[in-house]
Amino acid sequence: MLAFCLVLALLDGGILAVAERVPVRRAWRGLVARSLAPIAVHGLAGLMMAVLWRSPYGPVAALLVLLPMCVSWWAFAQYHRERAAHQATIRALVQAVDIKDGYTRGHSERVGQASMMIARELGMDDERVEVLRFAGILHDVGKLGVPTRLLRKDGPLTPEERRVIELHPEYGHEMVRGIGFLGEARAAVLHHHERLDGTGYPYGLVGSQIPESARVVAVADAFDAMTSTRSYSRARPVEVALAELKRCSGSQFDPVMVAALVEAVGRVGWRPAVTADDVGPSRIPPPGTPLSSRPGAHR
Repeated sequence: MLAFCLVLALLDGGILAVAERVPVRRAWRGLVARSLAPIAVHGLAGLMMAVLWRSPYGPVAALLVLLPMCVSWWAFAQYHRERAAHQATIRALVQAVDIKDGYTRGHSERVGQASMMIARELGMDDERVEVLRFAGILHDVGKLGVPTRLLRKDGPLTPEERRVIELHPEYGHEMVRGIGFLGEARAAVLHHHERLDGTGYPYGLVGSQIPESARVVAVADAFDAMTSTRSYSRARPVEVALAELKRCSGSQFDPVMVAALVEAVGRVGWRPAVTADDVGPSRIPPPGTPLSSRPGAHR
């Protein structure tokens, strides 16, 4: 039985590695670590049942072992139902954002993927990796409070329009503040447009004042924005986008997060997506233009 479970975990780890683009060894190690305790507990319980069954008390004694096992199975099923409810909540919010801002459809999921790649490269545990994925997926949920005409506007924003757009992190934080399972993802939603040099928004935080989760999402967000076609710019090659992140490293982005993304993309690759209909000419900013001063950079 133990051999069967280990082989099954090995196969599941291979599938997980392919699906999430992580090294097979890391996927398998995490899966075995999560599975080992339940397998050991249930195996021990089964052994105890077999021993007690042959005791003078017979089935009555075995029942004392079976009841806790049933409670354990019930709790495990409840946990999975709760996780499914969490995923459904996040999907509903993301779908609402995608409907409102069609130009960035799929952006949230890709930022979640890139955030997860960075987190794994930094050696974070699986639970925290998942929270970072949630942070990436929900980072723009505050756009639900921004007028659609601004989100879909071609070309530069006026100062007043930019101020309205820059409210979306606070809107988003208010929307997710009561969702307990998001943990530090809430801070990423609020602070993913902060910059290391203090010129970001909404609070102008500097360096380590910016939560780590927000520094991860900031890099993931900018990377996908540069490699996707939008209403105000065409997609750039992955290599160009990574070079731009390196150039802005230390002033706009955390160098550690940038290096982690570069390493992860170099190892597992990245599949950029065109997120807008290819209609009409789009403007590509000249090389060297700071990310923060480009049309739509704060959207």
